[in-house]
Amino acid sequence: MIQTHEEAVCYRLGAVPYLNGKPLIYDLEQNPRPNVTLSKAVPAVLRQRLRDGELDAALVSSITSLEDGTLYALPGFGVSARGVIDSVRLFCREEPRRLRRVALDAGSRTSAALIRILLPECFGVEPEYVTAPPDLAMMLKEADAALLIGDPAMRAYYLEAWPRDELQVLDLGEVWFRLTGLPFVYAVWAVRPEVKMGPLIALLAQAWEVGRTHLDTIATSTAEQLGLPLAVCRNYLYRIMRYELEEKEWEGLRCFQALAKRHGIIPADAPPVTIVSP
Repeated sequence: MIQTHEEAVCYRLGAVPYLNGKPLIYDLEQNPRPNVTLSKAVPAVLRQRLRDGELDAALVSSITSLEDGTLYALPGFGVSARGVIDSVRLFCREEPRRLRRVALDAGSRTSAALIRILLPECFGVEPEYVTAPPDLAMMLKEADAALLIGDPAMRAYYLEAWPRDELQVLDLGEVWFRLTGLPFVYAVWAVRPEVKMGPLIALLAQAWEVGRTHLDTIATSTAEQLGLPLAVCRNYLYRIMRYELEEKEWEGLRCFQALAKRHGIIPADAPPVTIVSP
């Protein structure tokens, strides 16, 4: 039997478990390939598994590709938004300019870096940061504000009972866009340099072509799974999220890296992100 390139190369892939990544991996889940394994984990765990060589590539926090040049970014596809994101929110008991202690979702990496940029840049404050499980009530007992990402952020905002007249809620995508005028890239397909790129890029492009035709299916299943209103999930996938990374998105990513360097989040000598040529 003659093998195609896709069949001939085996890949160990990882992805975040949130709604925002589902269109990019829907086909891989629904139509498993014998040469592809797919595992899910929060961003912090995916980063470590990539660095340990347990994964070949992963849909992972964008900052993972910006830190030291040891991982490359695949072209074409990722998770981004131009403005409001709806799934990265800071719930504040105090005005942002008065925050002293912020609890960060323990699974977050890019958003945890982003808040360390936005608070000093936009509100002139540099609070203490602590990590915590994504439980809004418990986080607000320990801190002045709580950062939630992904599905927990959407569930907290739309479903949980919290004093809506007492908390100020910031959408970090909206704050970033006001600061820079650029899209923000939340996740990229990061890949180890030794991996065979061509078949992988083709595989992920095919997966997106299938996923983009099943947004209604993904929205419906996620709404049922999380208990979210279907309209919220459909609006998120159709109007908020952008999965095709164009030059503006890469410009936004480069801006993020520059600001992360300025604020000491990544090394000042971190090289520019390496984008694999298709």
